[in-house]
Amino acid sequence: MRTWRLGFWRWSCLAACVSLCGCVYGYGRCLWLQPVKSSLAGKVHFRDYPAADGVDNVPVLALDRTAYVYVPTSAHLCLPANEVQLVGVSEFPQDIGEDSHVVAYGALFQSATGRQYTPFLMNVITVANMPPGTPEPPK
Repeated sequence: MRTWRLGFWRWSCLAACVSLCGCVYGYGRCLWLQPVKSSLAGKVHFRDYPAADGVDNVPVLALDRTAYVYVPTSAHLCLPANEVQLVGVSEFPQDIGEDSHVVAYGALFQSATGRQYTPFLMNVITVANMPPGTPEPPK
């Protein structure tokens, strides 16, 4: 009977650890890097950054709330992101301009080159305007 109780508690602790893995206390789960797809909501800003051959004008999504991204190579595992550079969109829809509140859907990845201006970028599949008062989409 006693060994059964010890085994039960060990399995319970293990189950709790596994279920909380990838979570940030007080926030929820971490988002994963590509190939996993995620949805993020925020306001689009077109920012100018100096480059060797002129100026880069890049779309940056200022998130409505901090997103935490799971980075396996990091000592902290889940890193916060308040802004995400949007890549892979050759042309934004005409109804999306500066300060538009949008939902972007795509795969996140970590910056690796000099022309990637935020710590995380999203390879966008779709981007759409959010009507006023629309709740944030599930992650």
